[in-house]
Amino acid sequence: MGAYTITRAKGDGTFDLVKIDTKTNEETIVSNVTDPQYPNGKESDEEVAERNRSFRNDKLAETDWWANSDVTMTEAQRAYRTALRDLTSHANWPDLDAADWPTKP
Repeated sequence: MGAYTITRAKGDGTFDLVKIDTKTNEETIVSNVTDPQYPNGKESDEEVAERNRSFRNDKLAETDWWANSDVTMTEAQRAYRTALRDLTSHANWPDLDAADWPTKP
């Protein structure tokens, strides 16, 4: 998979763009970005949530094969998939930090 960009809104009207490489889980952060496309200087929560859902769905799709009938899923794998599905109820949703995302076993 390629890289994904997640936006984290900041209180000063700017936002951080966080590019996450899905192969290495490494982040590249560009801070204090402003974009004239957004009248308040940042993306809306709905736009951030949509991007995070897409990223989450890609992570789930990468592990769908774990649920095949001829594969026995470990408890760690089951917990990871559950944590991904539960992200939308996370206290920081949609402004998730890297630490808020579950780690793939």
